[in-house]
Amino acid sequence: MDLGMPMKEAEGASMLQMGMLAMQKGNIKQGESYIRQAIRKGLPDKENEAAAYLQMCSIMMNKREFRAAKDFYRKAKACNPTTPQIVDQLKEIGKYITRMPG
Repeated sequence: MDLGMPMKEAEGASMLQMGMLAMQKGNIKQGESYIRQAIRKGLPDKENEAAAYLQMCSIMMNKREFRAAKDFYRKAKACNPTTPQIVDQLKEIGKYITRMPG
């Protein structure tokens, strides 16, 4: 990342990947930080955007910040993703979202 990205749109995607890796390693705080930066910098397409919002939604659910979780879920759904994994995740999270307070 410190080398400087030749394409600005690749920067957001790289941040998203770093966030996902941090999440897999169990570093939730660092993962959330990277994913927020990725969303701020902008992502190359709606699929990546939906993945970022979904990841933020699950982070907020774990933190019990239900209103924020619902907001990220709506944003992810609004991207109209077509990738099967993302569509499946949206369906799964949708089952829980309806039962959440907030």
